Amino acid sequence: MFEVRPRDLIWLYIFLLYVPLCLLVYRRLSPSLSPTSRRLTIGMLAAQVVVIVLSLAIRPTSLFQEWLWKLDGEWNIPSALASAQLALVGLVALFTAWLTRTIPAWQRLYLLGLGLVFLFLGLDEFLDFRTSIQNLRGHYMIVGAAMAAATVIVAVRSPRRSWIWQICLLLGLSIVALGGLLFDVTPDFCGAIGIFRPAGGCLEPDYFEESFEVLGVWLALIALLGQFSRIVPTPEPRVRLALYVAPALWILLLARASPVPNIPYQKFGYGIQPALVRFESEEYLYGYHIERKDEAIGLQLYSYPWGSIDIGLGYSIHLVDQTGGGSVVSRDNLLKRDRNFQLFGDNFVRVYAQEIEIEFPTEAPVNRALWVVLTLWRRRGDEYARQKVLSSDLPLLGDSQVILGELVLPSDSPAPPPPPLAAFDSGVALHAVSMPERAIAGETLEISFSWGSDESGGEDQVQFLHFGREETGEWFVYDQQPLGRRLPTRLWYAGLADSETWEVMLPGDLAPGQYSVFTGLYRARDQERVPARQADGTPWLDARVPLGSITIE
Repeated sequence: MFEVRPRDLIWLYIFLLYVPLCLLVYRRLSPSLSPTSRRLTIGMLAAQVVVIVLSLAIRPTSLFQEWLWKLDGEWNIPSALASAQLALVGLVALFTAWLTRTIPAWQRLYLLGLGLVFLFLGLDEFLDFRTSIQNLRGHYMIVGAAMAAATVIVAVRSPRRSWIWQICLLLGLSIVALGGLLFDVTPDFCGAIGIFRPAGGCLEPDYFEESFEVLGVWLALIALLGQFSRIVPTPEPRVRLALYVAPALWILLLARASPVPNIPYQKFGYGIQPALVRFESEEYLYGYHIERKDEAIGLQLYSYPWGSIDIGLGYSIHLVDQTGGGSVVSRDNLLKRDRNFQLFGDNFVRVYAQEIEIEFPTEAPVNRALWVVLTLWRRRGDEYARQKVLSSDLPLLGDSQVILGELVLPSDSPAPPPPPLAAFDSGVALHAVSMPERAIAGETLEISFSWGSDESGGEDQVQFLHFGREETGEWFVYDQQPLGRRLPTRLWYAGLADSETWEVMLPGDLAPGQYSVFTGLYRARDQERVPARQADGTPWLDARVPLGSITIE
């Protein structure tokens, strides 16, 4: 078993397998191509191999360089060249349909459809519409299947001498689909590959995925150039010139265009929450999105001008306990320029999307309200200086911490609770109460309540506790949240089962005697009591649940 560096394995793949395979395909098919088509084919292959080699050879010294040469990135050099190759495929198809009158109209319509699809794919390769339109990958699969089916139909109705080009096109589409489907779900590989074992790291699948997609599109280019050579064997000089300069003009067009998809963030189901937070470094937060997962949360932050990526700016996300104020878990990231969006509104502004995922640690507390808190910092040497918030329409936790939202980590499914003492119309239930028979005025009285919930996403409710002497009409009232500050009812979830022990300080001047005890809930927003029912459905009078009596000494 030979141990080699992961990048050395990629070098072996590029020069011992990938390039020889491409040259073998070119040697087999080039005799059927016109001189113009041969030059375009070998030129595009050479350009793609050079970009792949440079992305391997360059050792980035900054995040900007890393982004600029990232092979599977967007809005950079590799994506611009890949976009130009896709666009060239589309232009060749359109030129073929436009320049010939010897093929049937339905076949010209087929070429027109191929051309338009490949032009759109070229735009998407650079502008990355996939991040702004939901389920676009599923639409691509449908379009790819339709293209393959149409190609098969055209092949069946075409002369056999042209089948090689339909087969080449189908093979190219299949390789693109294989690269996208196989390697998108393949994690970094750290095991052995034959007699070679990666040493000092894992083998990233990005280079294999992108090389598969480039090879597939290159085969599609050969297929369309082959049909172009058969139908238009001697194109006019202006047509040849247009084909030669088309990739360069396309790249110039991309460079001139704003390299962002124009998407209104209110659409496409993104659920992005608008915001306007200004930091002292003149960075702005314009929106954010929090996605809850089983064992983690994913966040997207839409900000400006966080594209300035060589000045040590970064951000942190903390999950902070609302009661104790401590950080349960946190993640830090440098600001990147990987995702770019343009948001419509009163202020048409370009923003950068930062993505981060935070996994919940196994020791994270359950059934406790947690804030999702953002901080921005600047690195200076070994120090990290927090950036103060100058203005914000979001709540703050200190002068440099922005509260983006809140969440609760649910506990494991508990045993089925007993029948409730009271079922409230808000979807919560009081299952049990533990209270002493006697207490002393001026001392602390401990009462335990067991609660459950059948619904999620409620509102803030407050629990009241009333002590009353019927013979004198004297009352003592104590209110607080049912589970205390650690878990407000707005964060209760379906299946919640939890309990809280109240410590009620009794007044020192509370008259001795027997007191009836009642409890219930009221809405914090309007102080209205929440109706409550017994287990059999009978309403409790005045939405008060009697708990028995206690003797005050």
